[in-house]
Amino acid sequence: MEHSSGAKRSSGDFLLIKRLAYGFLALAVVNTLANLLFSELNLKKVVQLKLASDRLAELIDVEKGKNLQLEAIHARVKRNPRFYKEKFVREYLLMFKKGEKVIPLPKELWYR
Repeated sequence: MEHSSGAKRSSGDFLLIKRLAYGFLALAVVNTLANLLFSELNLKKVVQLKLASDRLAELIDVEKGKNLQLEAIHARVKRNPRFYKEKFVREYLLMFKKGEKVIPLPKELWYR
């Protein structure tokens, strides 16, 4: 190869450049491996974060299911508020109309 000045490059210069390139490549590989194994966000922590993320996704799905159930109950209460007010007063506050006789039923026979 020739320089623009006309002088030829020696094979020693080419060997030096080749060694420098391999040296930088080796440093890059060592740095990458050190970061994967010893950095604050190493490979083990990345795997733990992935597992935690998957678990949170499962919990979100569970909460979405609960939310759908609550929305269904809310829709039923909005459709028939008087029935559910009376049901609440009777079941949770244990209040009854005057003259009513209350016979406790087993839980299996309760209406829903």
